[in-house]
Amino acid sequence: MIKQKTSVVILDANGDSDRKIQVPTFIVKNWKRVLGLGVLLICLACGTIVYLATKNTSERYEKELTQKVKALEAAKQSLATEEASNQMSMEQVQKSFDAIDSTLNQINAKMRKRGLKDIAPKIKNVGGPVEEEINLEELTKFYKKELKNLDKKLEGIPLGIPHHGKITSRFGYRRNPFTNKGREMHSGIDIKGRTGEPIKATAAGKVVHAGYKGQYGRVVIIEHSNGWETRYAHLSRTNVRVGQRVEAGQTIGGLGNTGRSTGPHLHYELLSHGTKLNPEKTLRF
Repeated sequence: MIKQKTSVVILDANGDSDRKIQVPTFIVKNWKRVLGLGVLLICLACGTIVYLATKNTSERYEKELTQKVKALEAAKQSLATEEASNQMSMEQVQKSFDAIDSTLNQINAKMRKRGLKDIAPKIKNVGGPVEEEINLEELTKFYKKELKNLDKKLEGIPLGIPHHGKITSRFGYRRNPFTNKGREMHSGIDIKGRTGEPIKATAAGKVVHAGYKGQYGRVVIIEHSNGWETRYAHLSRTNVRVGQRVEAGQTIGGLGNTGRSTGPHLHYELLSHGTKLNPEKTLRF
């Protein structure tokens, strides 16, 4: 049926025959169906093109949206990491300040052990805005170093009370206690007490003498840093030996009445580079 052909004459505007073509007779007889099928094919083609274009656009938008979501997730993760890092830094700073407070408390405990006041007491009747420091980490390191140096210095400086008793004779000239006549130089202070009561070192150092020594009676002599020396005389006993390292506040002997003494007491001397000083000035500061 398709092989059968029909001649179609094409006329120009004047009605004259211009050209003749042959088309299958089937198309001529079923031109409506063929036209409808053509229109349908054109619509299908247009729909396919629109679908493909829409699909590509949708895929592109979906891809872009996915990338943006991933970027947001990465930014969120970065913020979380930064926040955790900041939190960790603040915790480290807090630990550093806690270490400073701990060191201060240790120094204050040592001061109280010597019979002295705290070196960092609570401050009253003060105020003002808190200024933000530029570098807390460096500030913390500075204070930790300074506090350690302070602690080390305080350990070797004779400060405080070797025995909690009443001072019966001060540094300087006094009347002879045995004859009650004339004057004699008293190179230390005498602190009254009961025999056997503990006598404590006023600074860390090395014991250079522990035993009987003339008018001192039983005495302990300790050398400290920077030329300082302390002497604890008229003891009833000694708890340390020559060459031993002692700490501030450590018991080194017992109060007694040995040597040139009129009764149980401690004779306490303080020397700086061999010069005897008034130890009473170091009992309180």
